[in-house]
Order: sequence, then C-alpha cells, then structure tokens
Amino acid sequence: MINDECSDSRRATCGYRSHGRVFCHLKRHCGKLPWVWTLLAMGLGLVAVAAGHSRLAHHRIVVIAIDPGHGGRDPGAVSHGLQEKNITLAIAKDVAALIDRHGGLQAVLTRHNDHYVGLLRRVAIARQAGAQLFISIHADAGKPSWDWATVYTQEHDRTALASDRLADEITASLRRIERTDHDRHANFVVLREARVPAVLIETGYITNTHQAHELASARFQHRIAQAVFRGIESYLSQK
Repeated sequence: MINDECSDSRRATCGYRSHGRVFCHLKRHCGKLPWVWTLLAMGLGLVAVAAGHSRLAHHRIVVIAIDPGHGGRDPGAVSHGLQEKNITLAIAKDVAALIDRHGGLQAVLTRHNDHYVGLLRRVAIARQAGAQLFISIHADAGKPSWDWATVYTQEHDRTALASDRLADEITASLRRIERTDHDRHANFVVLREARVPAVLIETGYITNTHQAHELASARFQHRIAQAVFRGIESYLSQK
C-alpha cells in the first residue's frame, strides 16, 4: 500500500485543508454571499473524497482462486504408487503461498486438505471470495510414453481471449522446466462455470515413470508452482 499523507478516514478532511488558501481568498470576496461559500466548500470536499476512493480502488487486492483437483473419495489418476489428489494439493498450496507473499495479490484455495469438493462448489468458493482468476491444478494419466504438461482453456466463453492470454503466459513459463503442450480448449466444468479468466493445468503424466518420479518430488513440485506463479505474474503485468 502507498503511504498517503493522511489515513483513509481523514482523506476528505486533508483534501479540504489542502485548499485552505483558496477558501480564504473566496471567503474574503464572497463574504456577502454565504451560500456561494457553502457550495464551493462542499464541492471541493466531495472532489477530495472522490480522489481518495479512486486511489483506493487503484490499489485493490487481486484475488486468485487456486483449485487442487480431486480430493477425498476422488483420488484422480493413480499410478506408480501416486494419487493425483495429493500431488495437486501440494502444488496448489505452494502456488498459493507464492501468491500471498506478493504484494497486491491474495490466494483462495478451493480445498485445504484431503476432502472431496464438488466441481460447482469449487467455482462457488472462488466467486464468494471475489476471485478474478481461476487456476485448476491437475496431473494426467495416459500412455506410459506420454511425458508433458498441458494447459487447457474454455473455447466458447466471454472470457476466452483473456483465458488464452493467461494460458499462453503459464505455458511459456512451464516450458522452462518441462515439455508443455500449447494451450488446448476443453469443456471442463470449472472452466465453463468460472466466468473469469480460467485455466486447467495438467502438470504431467503420473503414468510415465520419469514424470511420476519428478511429480512425487517436493523440489519439482515447487519448480512447477514457481512456473505457474511466474505465468500469472506475467499475465497480470500486461493488464
């Protein structure tokens, strides 16, 4: 936050006093017309209040929903002794911590531990928190030879262009640490219902021996979290 000369509650008063010389000059010349003096004072006071609110709005917090896929009775993909729900929660918490350490940003997790949360409930949590971005974290399953990450967006949506820009930034950032597919379109519920720029990230294939080993590593999970955060940061810097 910017350290203003006066607190929010006193901003109107400070703005009023800053025009003191003008007031004194007008009072001398408009002393016989007190109603003119009153209207001028009220007008300048309202301008000061409006300016204060404008500064506050400019520095408002950007809330970002981080959605760890699956959980509880829904383990997600299972392979090589790993369950997707545990990988997604670890990475999501790491991304949220990076966001919360950045001034002007605030993370909200759709789940904080190993419990089941329905898809629409995840979106509702994000909306209730006033989230302006929605990031869903997953790990994929497929052929043993498949070994890449993928970033998905919703194609037919009013936020599609913004979502694609967000996906492009995250994709570029993830490519610094692992092979990553260019963002693809998919009709996932959380993307369709988010109503804000939203992406779903498949962080890798746990059915691939090498990627499963990496995804189980706290060190690699942190590298993924950092890459996702850098992509978010890059997207926000362009707005």
